[in-house]
Amino acid sequence: MSLTRMLTEIIPIEDLFAVNTETRDFIQTRTIISSSSAIISTISSSTLIWMILRSPQRLTTTRHRILFGMAVGDIIFSLSAANYNAMIPSDVDYISWNAQGNQATCSMLGLLTVLGAPMSLFYSCSLNIYFLAMVKYNKTDRYIRTKMEPFLHG
Repeated sequence: MSLTRMLTEIIPIEDLFAVNTETRDFIQTRTIISSSSAIISTISSSTLIWMILRSPQRLTTTRHRILFGMAVGDIIFSLSAANYNAMIPSDVDYISWNAQGNQATCSMLGLLTVLGAPMSLFYSCSLNIYFLAMVKYNKTDRYIRTKMEPFLHG
């Protein structure tokens, strides 16, 4: 086949977006595994929140407030991953398994991802800074609560 013919030949749209069976199976398997682990993560974070709120200290300690924020961020992010791709627009079902959503559900999925991922990450960093101050620098809980904690949540 000549180069000129290859460049001028019309390729059917179905051929452009054809996904072979192995790729489709991989996408389906990856989606099921990630969504299932996100459901487990949501349950675990909900359990952590329940344990914090049932403890005698509740949210009076800095550590509990940071863990609470981290668990909330994880729940938000996990909810964006726990939908088995059902929130992805059905227009792209040729590339994404189980795509059943529309533009509004896609926007909601993006919002949950953009809010949850950084929130969980930043609270994880805050927890590391909290323990660094407590263990290495021997800072009191009062010092951390008054001087450091406003920045750990911000």
